[in-house]
Amino acid sequence: MRLTRVRIAVEPLSRTSARWKRALKGKLRSPKGIITVPNWNVLGKILSPARLQILAGIPALKPKSIAALARSLKRDFKNVYSDIKFLADFGLVDLKEEGKRKTLVPQARFAGIDVDLANP
Repeated sequence: MRLTRVRIAVEPLSRTSARWKRALKGKLRSPKGIITVPNWNVLGKILSPARLQILAGIPALKPKSIAALARSLKRDFKNVYSDIKFLADFGLVDLKEEGKRKTLVPQARFAGIDVDLANP
């Protein structure tokens, strides 16, 4: 699978809702590869140094589990697990169950991130 880039935009929820309503009515193509966040604080939480390390590490290291990723990054498993779940909730990482023990394997969804610095 070829990874694409994702665009993260900071925009108020009302503007996001209006754009989606137009898309559902067929007046606007639904945006693919766009993640919107309501404010700069949320964007800062997503793009923290520790989470950026994870986003860069997944495609480079191709870990077989979250524990393997934590060991490779020399970070505590609990913190890496929490960050992975957070990134998965925002759609930046996929978690696949593999093997008999249903080990969660983190997988990158995107090859890069573009950030809109001006509110659309």
